Amino acid sequence: MNWAETTLGQVADINPRSRDWTTLAPETPVSFVPMSAISQRTASITEMVVRPLADVRKGFTPFRDNDVLFAKITPCMENGKAALATNLQNGIGFGSTEFHVLRARGGNLPQFIYYFVRQSEFRMAAKQRFRGAAGQQRVPEDFLTSYAFPNVAPTEQRRIVEILEQTDALRQKRAEADALADRILPALFHKLFGDPATNPKGWPRVRLGTIIADTRNGLYKHADFYGRGTQILKMFNILEGRLNLSRVDRVELDQQELAAYRLEAGDILVNRVNTPELVGKCAVISAELGEAVFESKNIRLRLNTNVAEPTYVAHFLSTSFGHATLCQGLKHAIGMATINNSDVRNCLLPLPPIKNQLEWAKHVASVRATTSKTEAASTNLEHLFRALLHRAYTGELTAKWREAHLKELLAEMEQQARLLRSSPNGRN
Repeated sequence: MNWAETTLGQVADINPRSRDWTTLAPETPVSFVPMSAISQRTASITEMVVRPLADVRKGFTPFRDNDVLFAKITPCMENGKAALATNLQNGIGFGSTEFHVLRARGGNLPQFIYYFVRQSEFRMAAKQRFRGAAGQQRVPEDFLTSYAFPNVAPTEQRRIVEILEQTDALRQKRAEADALADRILPALFHKLFGDPATNPKGWPRVRLGTIIADTRNGLYKHADFYGRGTQILKMFNILEGRLNLSRVDRVELDQQELAAYRLEAGDILVNRVNTPELVGKCAVISAELGEAVFESKNIRLRLNTNVAEPTYVAHFLSTSFGHATLCQGLKHAIGMATINNSDVRNCLLPLPPIKNQLEWAKHVASVRATTSKTEAASTNLEHLFRALLHRAYTGELTAKWREAHLKELLAEMEQQARLLRSSPNGRN
């Protein structure tokens, strides 16, 4: 038996317009989930805050327990930000307006839909349907509504989900171990330099502009020039204080452009246009990158290395205090936020002696040499998970199991079809 196809809009309500929460008292506690609370590593909600309904019922996206949240704006969508909403306060949540909400119906499992939208093939198809101006592009609702979806019996859906959850649990444990490793450098930074907010060691505070040798906004090139040539780092290549090089685009340049926008080891790349939560993220360029340039949504900082060490400055900017200081002049426009060269140059930071900064850089190199091995294990798990996702939704993963349970599955699919016919197609 081969699976028939339906559409995602037939098995889930897309952005349901239900307003059942309006019957609740304004002081009712509900969960609040900003985009920043969705982990790119684990595709899950890392934290939820509880707020009174009155604070969030206007201007935010409502959802319920077991709804699927899917980031619709770039680069969050490209980075795989999606989550299954569970354990919400009073079963109700509110979150970023940049979420699409998918609510399973007709006997379909929310987990089955959740894993479906986590496929890289799904995100690639979504990217082809982006709408909006550069830097503010979004996946339209009609893409989700019309996207082909396998018509699978609930029992087989459960079998597929069980297998995927087992592999996903391994990824979660690996991610938790990686998160513990990620705490090493912040703890060491705090030990060597103190809390940057209170500066207990009394380091002189200087404006970043006084230690910068050069700054430059990145390169804009028409899409016709992409797909060949020199590596170009985009805003999705900066991830949580480090470079993410799992995907690097290429662009055709002339020699003048290459000279003007070339990245060198020790440069700091700062994201200047993004969502409010992500703008200002930064990373240091390493020699291993090779020849590369950077796009217009980033700023290149080249420091005076006689007084400032790049890994020290970049880590300061990645602390909560440093990021807030960098972004204190944040500008907002249609869901996006921007910083500029003036914001960067005016940012105040404590500046220890260069010998202390160089000591820090040695520690960073040592820790990262160790964590690179664990990252390799994480990469292998990620490849396994993606392969299983692909096999799951092409029918390969459960083909033999399906043959052995054919009679029961056919009966289930008939019942499922009746449920879908009786369930209103649309927003509820």
